[in-house]
Amino acid sequence: MSLAAKKTAYKPYVPDFLTLCERNYAQLRFLLPGLQAAVSPRIGDSQVIQITEQEGYRIRLLELCKFTTTIRIEHLSQSVAAWLRPQFEVRLYHDARLAEVVACQQIRRFKAVYDYPNTDMMLPDEKRQINLLLRDWLTLCQRQGYRRVETLN
Repeated sequence: MSLAAKKTAYKPYVPDFLTLCERNYAQLRFLLPGLQAAVSPRIGDSQVIQITEQEGYRIRLLELCKFTTTIRIEHLSQSVAAWLRPQFEVRLYHDARLAEVVACQQIRRFKAVYDYPNTDMMLPDEKRQINLLLRDWLTLCQRQGYRRVETLN
């Protein structure tokens, strides 16, 4: 029997994924432009979070609805080509208190499970992996003592 035949298929563990999304939501709320200010946030509001002297990230509000908010997080750097800079969109579900990555590097609508191998070179747990990327980014902001540099309206 070959090694490939012995592998078991990836099965998502939903409670684990929901816990990840809940933690990301709790951390993201403190970074959202306009939500900490006395004024109401508006579509297009953004702020820059400086991680180091040369590296930063912009968070921009893309969509504001009663129960959801969609934001874009993009890396700002003069030393990295634009197409190589990380960029992802996150939807926050305020009623459920969840944050989920809905787009990453021009890829949208992630499946919960991908067959492997596949033509798009996606991991079997690609959706979980991109939400772990958001968690890692939030951890970076927390550890580096991020500072809000600007707020644009």
